[in-house]
Amino acid sequence: MIRRLLDFVFPPLCELCRELQTDGLTICDPCFDKLSRIHDPFCRKCGEEFPGQIDEEFACPNCTGIDLAFDFARSPLSSSPGARELVHALKYRSRYYLSSDLARFLMEILESDSRLSNLPENTLLIPVPLHWIRQQRRQGNQAHELAQSLAKHSGLPLFPALKRIRRTQTQTRLTRKERLSNLKGAFVIKPQMLAGIENATVLLIDDVFTTGSTADECAKLLNQKGKAVRVIVLTLMRG
Repeated sequence: MIRRLLDFVFPPLCELCRELQTDGLTICDPCFDKLSRIHDPFCRKCGEEFPGQIDEEFACPNCTGIDLAFDFARSPLSSSPGARELVHALKYRSRYYLSSDLARFLMEILESDSRLSNLPENTLLIPVPLHWIRQQRRQGNQAHELAQSLAKHSGLPLFPALKRIRRTQTQTRLTRKERLSNLKGAFVIKPQMLAGIENATVLLIDDVFTTGSTADECAKLLNQKGKAVRVIVLTLMRG
């Protein structure tokens, strides 16, 4: 009732096409459906999509020969103009109200990837944290907002166990080697949440997967210090 009243007073617009919406939607169905999804063939480790048809095993240039700490990574959206617009709106313009509709894309992966079926009872949603200064400037953390909305859609518990203790240089223009060095010692597990990670399956949530360096650093910590059984990375978009 309250939502319908708010829609009447402040009618919502689709973030992409700016058409009037009903029932509180922030992305209209046509825009939602036409955003480019990642389909087979894609790397079973890092989730990178490859063009054409590949019927046999293939070497992925993004992760072949690299020992990644997470089990695998998946993203529903490829890096199309529409997807980038949504990520930038969420991340840099603090439009956190988009997170509920954006979490629907993550639900597509949970429901379609057979490796994510029958998740154990002790499965946790852990967002990648921001340093408090950056979080204050953005008035929130996009990964936390996505994880919180995914928790509502999926019924899986939100467990914000990671903390970023070192302010790092932005990763955007760094090489893979520079990214890995940049993130060393940047994260810790909150002491009060350490015991809750032991023997758990972790779904590590972030907005974009590029080289996997951030996910790898978090996964190492969750595996080694937290003693998680496995860490699976879910991000909204593949960079």
